Amino acid sequence: MVTSPRTPTPQPASGGGVLLPPSPEKIQSKFDLSIALALSAWPALTLSVQNSWGGPLSSEKRDWFAGAISDLFSTQPEGTVDVEYLEEFLLQVMGDEFEVNVEDDSGAEVASKIVGLRKLTLQGDFGMVDDMLARWKERVSRGGERVRFQKGQGDEEEDEEEDSDEDVEEDEDVVMEEAPNLVKAPKEKVVPKIDEEGFTEVISKKKR
Repeated sequence: MVTSPRTPTPQPASGGGVLLPPSPEKIQSKFDLSIALALSAWPALTLSVQNSWGGPLSSEKRDWFAGAISDLFSTQPEGTVDVEYLEEFLLQVMGDEFEVNVEDDSGAEVASKIVGLRKLTLQGDFGMVDDMLARWKERVSRGGERVRFQKGQGDEEEDEEEDSDEDVEEDEDVVMEEAPNLVKAPKEKVVPKIDEEGFTEVISKKKR
């Protein structure tokens, strides 16, 4: 018998009974949490928020961003939002809301992680989400990580790190392997295209 991904198979409980599958509400809650955690670990978005490239409400925009991704999955038929589709959405939001063009492959990596987490949470597997949450709490308890980045071609590399009164050993310092290549996009906004029936068409930046 083939089990729907939305209905995880009941597992035996430690006490000998049957462990009921998680409710749809818990599945959605865990998936929403996984989106927020995935975005919090995206250096390009973190730098955009830290530098207020999305304006004074950049932090609120990041929260809205997570909700918009959740809505994207909820409003589309299951399986429609694949890695390529989501990557395009992520990059368009980064350009439109934070005026940043992400020129590395980090958008695809974030999209791949979120799509994978969608599949896992639908199956009732929350292990990866819980691990991500534990790592996030650990980062917060350490006061954050050093983030190294380059903004645009020809700009000197800059370091962003929180002030600390304690000396940190080099082997304990967390540093990104590569600096995300960020280029501030022109302030010109995307002009929506109106079709003959009056509907607004969102124009993909990759196809413009």
